[in-house]
Amino acid sequence: MTADERGAVFALLDDCDASAARRSSRLYTRFVHERVCANATQLEAVCEAAAADARLGLHAVVLADYEFGRHLLDGESGPSFKTQHGDATLRFLLFERCEKLSRDEVDAWLVNEDGGLAEPSVAGTANVRESVEPEEFNAAIGAIHSALHAGDSYQVNYTYRLGFDVFGSPVALYRRLRARQPVRYGALIALPGGAWVLSCSPELFVEKQGATLRARPMKGTAPRSDDPATDRGAAEFLGSDPKNRAENVMIVDLLRNDLSRVAQTGSVNVPALFSVEPYASVWQMTSTVEAALRPGTSFAGILRALFPCGSITGAPKHRTMQLIDELESTPRGLYTGAIGWLDAAASEPAGSGGNACGDFCMSVAIRTLTLKPSAQAGSLRGTMGIGAGIVLDSVAEDEYAECRLKARFLTGAEPGFELFETMLATREDGVRYLPRHLARLSASAAALGFPFDAEAVRAKIAEQCAALPAKTAHRMRLALGKNGATQITAAILTPLADSTVGVLLATDHGFPTMQSGDPLLQHKTTRRAEYDRGWREAEAKGAFDTLFFNERGELTEGGRSNVFVKLAGKWWTPPLGLGVLPGVMRSVLLEDDASLQAKERVLTQADLLNAEALMICNALRGALPARVIR
Repeated sequence: MTADERGAVFALLDDCDASAARRSSRLYTRFVHERVCANATQLEAVCEAAAADARLGLHAVVLADYEFGRHLLDGESGPSFKTQHGDATLRFLLFERCEKLSRDEVDAWLVNEDGGLAEPSVAGTANVRESVEPEEFNAAIGAIHSALHAGDSYQVNYTYRLGFDVFGSPVALYRRLRARQPVRYGALIALPGGAWVLSCSPELFVEKQGATLRARPMKGTAPRSDDPATDRGAAEFLGSDPKNRAENVMIVDLLRNDLSRVAQTGSVNVPALFSVEPYASVWQMTSTVEAALRPGTSFAGILRALFPCGSITGAPKHRTMQLIDELESTPRGLYTGAIGWLDAAASEPAGSGGNACGDFCMSVAIRTLTLKPSAQAGSLRGTMGIGAGIVLDSVAEDEYAECRLKARFLTGAEPGFELFETMLATREDGVRYLPRHLARLSASAAALGFPFDAEAVRAKIAEQCAALPAKTAHRMRLALGKNGATQITAAILTPLADSTVGVLLATDHGFPTMQSGDPLLQHKTTRRAEYDRGWREAEAKGAFDTLFFNERGELTEGGRSNVFVKLAGKWWTPPLGLGVLPGVMRSVLLEDDASLQAKERVLTQADLLNAEALMICNALRGALPARVIR
């Protein structure tokens, strides 16, 4: 690992309740090394090695995969799980430095890491995919009901995965998720090797303060509403609903049993039962369980007794985890595992038995994203798990809806841009190529999670066109927000002065190269500062547009146009995969213009400069002969 690679590793453990008087957020920097346990028989040795690091002044961040808990349970009674997928590790990341920060200090640090922007830069997810189809989900719930009827379990926490592409930086994405759901147990971690963890978990797994162990399991959910009366009603319903109370108390009993394995006799108690807490999209029911830790108990001993948290398995834990292993088609990984910190044990007199484990705090890794580098250089792909607790009277359709509701934490996050279409409109003919515009907008809305009602928009456009002055071409702009709201504006279209337009080359004017792996280049969004600067600078120089190139020097597109190049008597245009918007006029020329017979191929600046002819196009202006201005 190089010095730069080591310097890129950090961990922010982010408490939204941190203050100047209580700096409870932690920023870990100056990464030294990590210790990894992949086998339950090595647990004590690895934990002791991490403890030795801590005694030497290093600071430990803990990440535990859910599947590592299967290793721990296998160690009790021999192998009992049919498969062993996933990383299934316990990791200690060791750092030289740990700063304790207030919320304002965390805010300032995140702003600095995000380019100094007060508002988060553009970031989000695209092409969200579920790891199970609705039919598979229903079949799994049916199998769980059979197991519950057979007495194998009382409750099973069934989960599946969302896979997605990431645009923007992980820091910006975390800022957006954090603004949407501030929590006590947030985490932004840049891992060795280029992977990331982004967590907005509201759930405490277990913490140790002095001799006290505390768990705060979550079980029971109700949707939030924009209507205050409906919202209050949902909270009141959740707090009194027998089904949710039964599920919650079942997990409380499981946690009481787990804590009793490392607690002083008679010390386990429940100071808070059935508390209802508000979050961005859901109300959540929580309870608190506490115990006095038995003197001399090690961190490894606590993990063996408690991990993974019963709120994300079900009860009884061991048999239910076997059922989960049989039913879930993909590994959970860090999801439903644990994230947190571990301090060095306090120095106490020899033989006191009280310093076997330092203070620590670990969350249940729910509402947690893991991002990993993809095959496309510079891009990331992500995974997030979602799930629901299944009992005998659970209805598959309702539980699936609850999972979708929980996914809104990710899919409903505001990315910092709108989708839009720029169209040629007249009162007499309406919008030219309207079906193509709506098809492109619909595809982008689906990929980026924007609600879109095509028929309602079509009706609004017709109404707007009917109100335009007669026999006058207009530039009509249709914008779609993340919340599904649309805005339509129109202005008279000014004719171009020349039939042949000039274009500049981005490489001649200091513009950056485009990254072909950027998923947003496939969509027409308002995140287009360089493109807008390109065509405006071209206009200032008497040209129409600026042509851009990607990181490999391949021609892509103009700031407001697609480009066609004629070589050896044939017309060519860059493929979409190079970082090209699927332009409406581009598709018309490729699919409908038989005389052009244009095809796709990779084009370079040399091809552009040596072309027999050049043409740029967009839906507003159509196809325009062009010439390069240098």
